[in-house]
Amino acid sequence: MKRLAGFLGAVLLLGCGLGVALADSFDIFEYTPPQGWKKSNLQGGVMLALQTKDSFGAIVLYASTPAGNNPEQNFRGEWKRLVEEGLELSGEPTTEMGPPNGDYQNLAGGIAVSKDGLDYVVLLSTFTGNGRVASILYITTTEQHLELFDRFNSSLKLARPRATQAPPASAARPPANTRTISTPTTRFNDGWVATIEQGFVRVAKGEVVVLLHYGIPLSELPEGPNEVVRYWNRLVAPRYRVDGLKVFENGPCYICLYFGEGSATEIATGARKHVALYVQFNKGLGYAIQVVAPSFATFQKEFPNIEAVGKMYGYNKFAVKAADLTGKWTSSTGAAAQYYNSVTGAYAGMNAVSMADSFTFNRDGTYSSAHSGASGFVGSQQFYSQKYQGRATLNGWQMSLTNRFNNKTEVFEAYFEMTATGPVLNLIQVDARGIHYRLVRE
Repeated sequence: MKRLAGFLGAVLLLGCGLGVALADSFDIFEYTPPQGWKKSNLQGGVMLALQTKDSFGAIVLYASTPAGNNPEQNFRGEWKRLVEEGLELSGEPTTEMGPPNGDYQNLAGGIAVSKDGLDYVVLLSTFTGNGRVASILYITTTEQHLELFDRFNSSLKLARPRATQAPPASAARPPANTRTISTPTTRFNDGWVATIEQGFVRVAKGEVVVLLHYGIPLSELPEGPNEVVRYWNRLVAPRYRVDGLKVFENGPCYICLYFGEGSATEIATGARKHVALYVQFNKGLGYAIQVVAPSFATFQKEFPNIEAVGKMYGYNKFAVKAADLTGKWTSSTGAAAQYYNSVTGAYAGMNAVSMADSFTFNRDGTYSSAHSGASGFVGSQQFYSQKYQGRATLNGWQMSLTNRFNNKTEVFEAYFEMTATGPVLNLIQVDARGIHYRLVRE
């Protein structure tokens, strides 16, 4: 614990490499893994860990995410997300600005804490640059790991985010989604009508049209001055000639708004429109929401602020019919946020939780499901396995499953969400909405 301040200084020297051969890479990081430490791939990160009967240490590299250009603001946001919320630890970190690492500005900080009878050192190092922030979390219960962390830091290099040239619009490959569902149209009570189309969900009300584009990695888009322009050039520019694109300026921010708009001419018809594009990022994908209105006044009446545009992705929602269910559905990898945070928590000796779920729906209306997982302290987890069989009944937007826990019938909100690779079946337990299955067809 006494070496915490000294190690904070070492963290700030991440840009000073030793000239050794790099053995591995993840996202924008290139690094040399410590010998004997076990590597695990996480949702949105990579963990290097070593656990013995006397100590525990971990290095967790997180994928970079879009962010503003203020290193201190980004550090505070990442500290809140990864330490305060992920590890459930409190304390004011001691921070210090380090030298640049290539295109990135380093800022590091940490705390020494006691929890559950153990002493920990928790350090966070963030890198701000190229419109992104990347983070590394260091956790140890012994001072012996600090020297090893220092050697790891010395091998670290950071690269620019990858970008590849997108094919011309006329030659762009069609979306991988070839699955259809029985009800590709939803009429909502507030007047919006959603329809599944090639590459996006079309939502319309009156003369206003909103296109909910499926997720596209930023790395697949050509270079541009910012994220909004890159998505605009891919999704909007082939159909509209804008008079002047106005991009929202965030200033220093952690949760940034990615939004652009402008008056435009539809190339095919010559009609004048007001076009806006909002992009929200989740797990490495950018989900673009494109709005086309006959005028700015019409657009502003429907969307009085930028956040109102972002809420439109909630209209990617379609009814479930029995014919669509037949087959096996499983949890998509990394879909449960609890798994991500809980595993991170385990790095500091706290409980870890992992889960896997599958549902098989049969043509005769019966179903079976299997649920398995592990929870508890790392190295001594308790495992569980549950299986159920019964009948599945659909009633509008709800599904009832019989013979569940304690032979009870459970009722779920049920709907499809369309993606580039097919429908995702969402099941949300009505009386316990924290239980939310997001399932893809196997």
